[in-house]
Amino acid sequence: MKKITVFTALSCVLYLSSCGPAAEDRKAMHRRAKVFQDSIANVLQTSMDEAAAPGPNAAISVQPGSVQPVTPATAANTVAPNTKK
Repeated sequence: MKKITVFTALSCVLYLSSCGPAAEDRKAMHRRAKVFQDSIANVLQTSMDEAAAPGPNAAISVQPGSVQPVTPATAANTVAPNTKK
């Protein structure tokens, strides 16, 4: 009889404790989940923005006719903007 009483009491305790979190705990869980989801969304958005941005090796489009051909004679007369001759 003792075993049945102990087993019944243990079963009741386990059943009542498995009903789920209290309402306050659920609200806190939802707040934490929202922060977690927002954090993941921000990371994904940042990585998508970085992927859409041109990289350091991206090709630069040049309009036809905007570039002058350079010969050795004209290259010798060219001075960089930050240097003096």
